[in-house]
Amino acid sequence: MYLRKAAILSVAGILLFAAAASAHHPSGGAGLGQAGPIRTVSATTLSRGIFSFAVQAEYISLDSFSDSELLGFSEEGKDVHTADSIFHSILGVGYGITKDLTVSLNIPYAQVNNIREAHSDEPDEIHLHGDAKGFGDLTVMAQYRFLKTENKFEVAALGGLRMPTGKTNDRDIHGETFEAEFLPGTGAWSPLFGIAATKRIGGFALDANLQYMISNGGTQVTNLGDLFSYNAAVSYRTTVADMDWDLILELNGEWKEKQKIRETWDGNSGGNMIFISPGSRLVIDKKMSAFMSFGIPVLQDLHGIQDDVNCKVLFGFSLSI
Repeated sequence: MYLRKAAILSVAGILLFAAAASAHHPSGGAGLGQAGPIRTVSATTLSRGIFSFAVQAEYISLDSFSDSELLGFSEEGKDVHTADSIFHSILGVGYGITKDLTVSLNIPYAQVNNIREAHSDEPDEIHLHGDAKGFGDLTVMAQYRFLKTENKFEVAALGGLRMPTGKTNDRDIHGETFEAEFLPGTGAWSPLFGIAATKRIGGFALDANLQYMISNGGTQVTNLGDLFSYNAAVSYRTTVADMDWDLILELNGEWKEKQKIRETWDGNSGGNMIFISPGSRLVIDKKMSAFMSFGIPVLQDLHGIQDDVNCKVLFGFSLSI
């Protein structure tokens, strides 16, 4: 029964966490386990021979700059862009090769809404670009649980590769290709690695993970920057009307390196963000689950001039067979 529950809850974590990239690319993610987190990756793997399928969506509300603010930046000799919001969705599938080894893949779809820019060489003009959208890069992942003790402590190694399969030629309302940071695909081969740990105490689960992605040069001779994510979560499972509910509280952090365009560092990119993320998961008939998480920023230490995040809302569904 417990392995079955782990399979149900694992999808969003094993399948979807791997898509972490820049602010305009999906970070996604959801945990697994008997009282699994939603963004933090659990060390629990799928049962041998179990397939898991999942879909998740994430909406990110941005504190975008007004046109007057953009014009003010351009008059100061600064080139600045802004967007209203970001939407990500991810489809994923995973398979338990053994009880300790799970492999998975996911395909994201991304949309950045109402992109606008102001340039220092045109201080009286706002450039409207519209929405950038399309399928992103395919990510293949493996999770190997190398430690599982009798007192319910688990540790797993994470490794994978994001491949340049996403759209890199999406055009704006003027027929010009969007800048690399807004495109759904990166055009880069980027390896990922990390570690996850889980400890269960009665109905509680404590989870934590670290993950690092090495970003290589991609489309438009642009390197979007390495990404380091760090997460911790506490969750509690209760049963109501024969259905299992997970009550979840997470701390989710992301550090992103500045992006580099033609060997020149972009001063308006990169930085560190931390979110407090309460959430909940409903498990039905030991096969299906639905989950939701609300991310509230508590730290936004960003380089240069960038849009702050107002909030993040993530929800999804999973099925194991």
